[in-house]
Amino acid sequence: MNIPVGSLTIGGLLVGMGIPTWHLARFAVAHIKKPGDILQDAKDLIPLAAGVGYGGLATATTSGLIGFTTGAITWLGNGAGSLAMWGATGGETGLAARSNTAALTGEGNLILLLVTVAILGAWKAIPKKAKPHMRQGIVCGVLLGLSATLGGWFASLVIPAANSWGADLVGSIA
Repeated sequence: MNIPVGSLTIGGLLVGMGIPTWHLARFAVAHIKKPGDILQDAKDLIPLAAGVGYGGLATATTSGLIGFTTGAITWLGNGAGSLAMWGATGGETGLAARSNTAALTGEGNLILLLVTVAILGAWKAIPKKAKPHMRQGIVCGVLLGLSATLGGWFASLVIPAANSWGADLVGSIA
């Protein structure tokens, strides 16, 4: 099965943008009547943001289990978003919005795997209410990691930083 790891359609972009839009809209509307609770309840968005960060970094690996998973998420997100857009507007969604050209080096993959181990190790301790938000954030991060905005930010800042940190770590230990 050929999974298009590096291409995002407009439908996939819809899904990637729809997840944070949904959460932010619900958050904003819930606090219109009680603006004093905004800072206290903002912590509910942290798992979503953490998932977006991890998902965006995970799009930079092109093979292995993580690469296959990000490819599957992209493939499913492209399909679901294209179906939703076609059904709602009748519009064409097959155009590629963007593809990510930045990739993690071996040392950057080491950082990604260490972050993955940390997430898996802490998963049981993560509150039950936060886990769905983190999963949705990972899907959002994978999809938006291929977009021009978040993907460009990851390609110019996060991926080189992960590659550099991994090289520093390997250089200091090996």
